[in-house]
Amino acid sequence: MSTVFLHVGQCGNQVGIPFWKRAAKDENVKNGRTFLHEDGTQRSLHIDSEPKVIAKINKTNTVRKKNLVFGRRGRGTNWALGYNGLLKKGEDHIVEDTMEMLRKEIEGCDSYSGCVLMHSLSGGTGSGLGSRLCEMVRDEYPMSHLVSCSFAPCQSGESPLQHYNSLLTLAYLNRYTDCNILTHNDLILERLQKKMETVSFNQMNENIAAALCGVTLPTDTLTTKCGASIGMEPWEMVRSLCPHPGNKIVQINHIARSKLSWEAMMSQLLLNLHRYDKDDKPYRSLSTLIVARGDSTDSFHSAMKSLEKKVKNAYSCVPWNPYPIDIWTARNNLSGSKSASLSVASNHSSVVDYLDFLLSRSQTMYKAGAYLHWYWRYGATEDDFNGAFEEIASIVDSYKEAIK
Repeated sequence: MSTVFLHVGQCGNQVGIPFWKRAAKDENVKNGRTFLHEDGTQRSLHIDSEPKVIAKINKTNTVRKKNLVFGRRGRGTNWALGYNGLLKKGEDHIVEDTMEMLRKEIEGCDSYSGCVLMHSLSGGTGSGLGSRLCEMVRDEYPMSHLVSCSFAPCQSGESPLQHYNSLLTLAYLNRYTDCNILTHNDLILERLQKKMETVSFNQMNENIAAALCGVTLPTDTLTTKCGASIGMEPWEMVRSLCPHPGNKIVQINHIARSKLSWEAMMSQLLLNLHRYDKDDKPYRSLSTLIVARGDSTDSFHSAMKSLEKKVKNAYSCVPWNPYPIDIWTARNNLSGSKSASLSVASNHSSVVDYLDFLLSRSQTMYKAGAYLHWYWRYGATEDDFNGAFEEIASIVDSYKEAIK
């Protein structure tokens, strides 16, 4: 079961660098051939509208050079420019080149399962081109899985257009993907600032990559009896965490420690969990997946007997799901070290706060006509925005209905 990764835009590619460094250390990844070719190169495409980040990736020996697709001009933090491309004929080859390279990658797979797309919600390339590729991949390969790993900007503001970009992109992801693993930069920054005074982008990218590796890389639970990984982790995660098509936004809480018991690690991890909304009402989890790595003594399942009630209470699992918690384990940790890690992925109603904020801020700006001329200039229409407003509102309503 082979997986092809699409890294789109500066953010998607910068997170991809530490992601693949960790993946390359996993023996099951090396031996399973689900993420790698026979020659050890990655089943990945790296796409950006500018050559800067792609040039850095080009220096590595694990990426096929023909799978690097880039342009000469950025997308100006504008979803419309990223989605529709440059209006001058002959200048915009990125979409066509990407789909052609993807076709060749898929044809080279023994058994193609699906794509994992990494991109930001706020950048012009990550949001606009990411939306376009998401739509095209779904149209071209409708029976295959499609998972998005999207990164939300800090709410304090990275760009005046970030709310529009995020709104439009999330609407496309909801229409075309099977699951959206959403990472909030604010939460990553908050957790890292508890450990260090200054936080760099590289440290944030490392943290995000560790969490994504925690739920996507091979586990012993899903490994065959002969010891070969068939790479089902991303797709089994979708099956486990997304029981309803209207509720498919997943968030990950990750921790890695050495010389701590599973109980102590879980307690520390739950300290970072936001449990209540502004009205002091508990958030609820539709479904939760726990992945324990570094379980060399097969002790995690025993520990979970005492931890299960604590986790259910912390995540406030919905009563209608008879199996709200799924558990996977792996003897080796991501880096092959003696430390252990816990990754808890949850379809959690806390995302409603972010969606409500995004919807409110975008509608206020839209009614005032703020910055819309930048979108009209590059081919966006009122239908794009009205459709996005309706789509995000429907996600909010779906989550509120699911946790009643």
